[in-house]
Amino acid sequence: MHIKRLTFLLVPLLLSCVPVDPRPTNDEKASAINVQLGMGYMQQNNLEVANEKLLKALRQNPKSSSAHNAYAILQDRLLVKDKAAYHYEKATSLDPNDSQAANNYGAFLCRNNQEAKSEKYFLRALKNPLYKTPEFAYTNAALCLLKIKQRDRAIVYLRKALAANSNFPTALAAMAKITFDDQNFKQAKIYLDRYHLVARPTAKSLWLTIRTELALGSNYDVDELAVQLQKDFPDSDEYQSWLAIQ
Repeated sequence: MHIKRLTFLLVPLLLSCVPVDPRPTNDEKASAINVQLGMGYMQQNNLEVANEKLLKALRQNPKSSSAHNAYAILQDRLLVKDKAAYHYEKATSLDPNDSQAANNYGAFLCRNNQEAKSEKYFLRALKNPLYKTPEFAYTNAALCLLKIKQRDRAIVYLRKALAANSNFPTALAAMAKITFDDQNFKQAKIYLDRYHLVARPTAKSLWLTIRTELALGSNYDVDELAVQLQKDFPDSDEYQSWLAIQ
């Protein structure tokens, strides 16, 4: 489970993300509907139609933070970084309380080697007391700090993520790797056990569990874990690493 291979967490738009005006105009209503349609098509990997819907949403309501955030996600996915950055910035400037947009922009900045700037947006997301998924921003901030070797500060954020949601898989996986690297194998096993209760095993999680069990001198589950690693991830680097120690 190599920390350098980081996957940041984009928060999907919720149906509640509509303009705050108690009496939105018809264009604002139509824009909100097209944002949801665009995100739906994006999830179905129908990116051409997603692009059409989101551009329409932006034309209908150019001041919609949700529309800019959704379009930025699409451009990010298409690797059009300049457009993604522009629309993330626009979303966060239009609505400083849009925690989803702030978290997503922070993740984008961190993936593009702007770690110092990214933390500002994760913290902005967390300032909103109504933010329903703070574990996303806490974990993303931690992953970004790990990327630049700020381990102690990352642990603080990961603990806050798990305080917000004790079953958040990405935070559990990161803490398992950190405690394993610290040779605190008993604690690493606890995090891994918790991770596998709430998430499907990955090649990285299985390989880290094998190494943890070996370090603890407990071979009880190792062969079974190795069989699962071979069955589910036969072409993975982790399985090749297992073969190398046989």
